[in-house]
This record gives sequence, C-alpha cells and structure tokens, in this order.
Amino acid sequence: MTRLYEVYLLRHGESTANAQGLFTGVLNPPLTERGRIEARDAGLLLQAAGIRPVSIFASALERTIATALIVKDVLGLDADLRIEWRLNERNYGALTGQSKTAVARRYGVSQFLTWRRSFLTAPPPMSAEQLEAIRSEEPFRSLPQAALTPTESLHDVGRRILPFVAEQLYHALVEESPVIVVGHGNSLRALCMIIEGLTPRQVEQLAIPTGQPLRYRFDLRSGTPALVARDYLDPDAAVEATELLNRQGGT
Repeated sequence: MTRLYEVYLLRHGESTANAQGLFTGVLNPPLTERGRIEARDAGLLLQAAGIRPVSIFASALERTIATALIVKDVLGLDADLRIEWRLNERNYGALTGQSKTAVARRYGVSQFLTWRRSFLTAPPPMSAEQLEAIRSEEPFRSLPQAALTPTESLHDVGRRILPFVAEQLYHALVEESPVIVVGHGNSLRALCMIIEGLTPRQVEQLAIPTGQPLRYRFDLRSGTPALVARDYLDPDAAVEATELLNRQGGT
C-alpha cells in the first residue's frame, strides 16, 4: 500500500476581536472562551483520528499560538511548535480594528466585500502612526521589517507564504509527516491556493471555518508532492461552519 503524507490546516479559534466583529488582521488579541473550546474540539478530532503530528507550525500571533498549544495539550504531544511569521494574518491596512458592520455601512456592501474577499485589491494603507505603533509591540518588534507592511491584498499574502511552502512545509511533509499548520482565515486561504492550484476566482470564494482540521494527503513517489485527497475530519460540522461563515461575509 502506498504511504500517503499528510498536512492538516487549522484555523485558530475565535479571538476577542472576532467576537466583536472587527477587522483583526495584524492585531494580537487573545482567544475567547469559545475560541479555546474550538481549539480543544479540534484537538479531540485529531485525537479520534489517531493523528500524532511530529511538527506544528503556527503564525507569530497569540491566537494561533494559543490554539496550537491547546491542541498539543489535548494530544499529549512533545512535538515541536515552530513559529513562522509568514503565516500571519493579512494586514487589513486602515481597516484594522474597525467594525466590519460600520465599514459596510459607510462604504457600501460591494466595497466592503471587495476589500474583504478580492484577490488583488488591498484596503487603504494604515497611517504611518498606526504602522509604527503596531511595529513597536510584540510580536512585530521582534520580526523582520517585511512582516508588517502598510496593507496587503490576498495576492500579497500568497507571495509571502510561498517561501514557507518551498523552504519549510514540503521539507516537513517529507521528513516529519503528519504536520499541522495553525493559521488564519486569509493565510490559510492563500496556502490552500498554493497547494490546490486554485484560481483567483476560486480562492475568493473559499472560506475556512475555525476549529475544523482540513486534511491534505500527498503521494511522494514521483519525488514531488502530488495532491491525492482533501477532506475535513468532520465534514458535516465543517459544512455547517462554512455556511455560517459565508452568511457573515466569508473569510
């Protein structure tokens, strides 16, 4: 039987900014109690499936690190937790910290969805003052300058994730499968685009629900990872969570 190599993508649990309906992006809020439960439940799904990852990657933001640590605790793992800033959430620029409802009301639903979902359009850049304030705090003051730009499109996120895929993820897939990647709605959408070869239109329509492990299986016999299968560990719960996410505007 051919061995299949596995990567599991997991979107972090709900954060306090998510619960308030804010454009969170590069802000660094903690998980809510619901978010911690979502992380625990994701760990239980992985446990039920007998998944014991060798390595876990997480972004440099608190909500993914907390999610990853909860999953590690549920699984009783000694696995390495690797922090990778390229997995950080997209920077929503001047929208950062603003209410999504208020932005939609002020600029109209069409513009709101363009900023939130389109592949190429970036929101207006944040001010120099806001950029400097965020850069002066953790985790960004300890990260490279490239980790924080004034704004980003989803295309920009994809470009910064490509080196992570080429230099770290595929190596870990070969040497340390199974691997878990804990990221954000947009960083995981960009990662899915790379893994699946999605078009810009397809990735614009893609939604990644929180707390639902998404499994990719690869065949490495050709020497290059060939995608064999994609599925959620709990398909019914993932469909329900995705439908709810889409009703709220996606991402």
